[in-house]
Amino acid sequence: MLIIIDPLVGVFIEENEGETRNISFKENKPNSVIKVAPYKKDKLNEPVVKRTDKHGFILGPGEKSTDKIDFIFLGSSTVENENVRENKRYPYLSIENLNQKLQTNYISRNAGVGGNLISNSNLSLTVKIVDLNPKYIVLSSSLIDILYLSKNESYWTGSKKLVESSKPGISLLKSLKELLFPNLWLQARKFIASGDISDFQGSQFSPKDKHRILSHYEKQLDVFINTCQIYNIKPILMTDYYIPELIRNNLIRKKIFNSEEANYYVQTLIPSINNIIETKSRLHKIPLIRLNELVEKNELYINSEDGVHLTNLGNEKVSKIISTFLVQHLAYEKN
Repeated sequence: MLIIIDPLVGVFIEENEGETRNISFKENKPNSVIKVAPYKKDKLNEPVVKRTDKHGFILGPGEKSTDKIDFIFLGSSTVENENVRENKRYPYLSIENLNQKLQTNYISRNAGVGGNLISNSNLSLTVKIVDLNPKYIVLSSSLIDILYLSKNESYWTGSKKLVESSKPGISLLKSLKELLFPNLWLQARKFIASGDISDFQGSQFSPKDKHRILSHYEKQLDVFINTCQIYNIKPILMTDYYIPELIRNNLIRKKIFNSEEANYYVQTLIPSINNIIETKSRLHKIPLIRLNELVEKNELYINSEDGVHLTNLGNEKVSKIISTFLVQHLAYEKN
């Protein structure tokens, strides 16, 4: 602390450097190689590998960094699929299938990041994706958003808000942690079933505040669509695949919702947000992949512990659906 005398007013003034604030930008670390535990259902005896390129996008087998990207898949952990074999993750496999069907050489990248909301994805879109000028961006982000907004007032509050204060001591500790124990959370979280569960427990907010929740989501979806169109990128929307009863049981088991709230989330909120996505698709004439309708409810496709994360088999199924849709859409664009 420094005490000075202001010559104009002749009084003591306590100097304060102020508060440091940062934009919270979450991505997979560029040029990383991480080993992650597979889903128990897949019965693998060894970890799966998650490799990233220089942009922090997840690579498929044999892929290397490039600035020429045709398709980018954007969203949270349901897009990231880190517990899935790298040759099965649908952002890679669906475009591999497409290339085989059309004899093309499209390049895709997986920009999914576990825990990211659509607000985080929009930041990623602005900060690093638009500069790469991909042809298409496929967005799949809804279930985690309405869950977060059920327990937090808005995208600007809670642990996932975009602006956060930084204290010098804490910043130094974070830097030391990254230096001494790089990727500590990535290594540890595979042993923690709840993930960021504290974001969703013990809140004054409720999933029944439907208007507030859907209003916040709709505005962020508009940001995504408008940003893509401004930069001449073609957006493609995609609804999330899920199994209602597994989601409901998981929310109750982890004490995120009581039984009544869990039923409302599954029976009212999810159909309502899908309706918003449908409406935006029609209004802006944007392609829409309805995974929630096109993929049958099969527990072999999904992680039974949560009802939303795809298994290896689920990724294979979804990849076929996406590639078939894109074959038809690309043919339609040519006509």
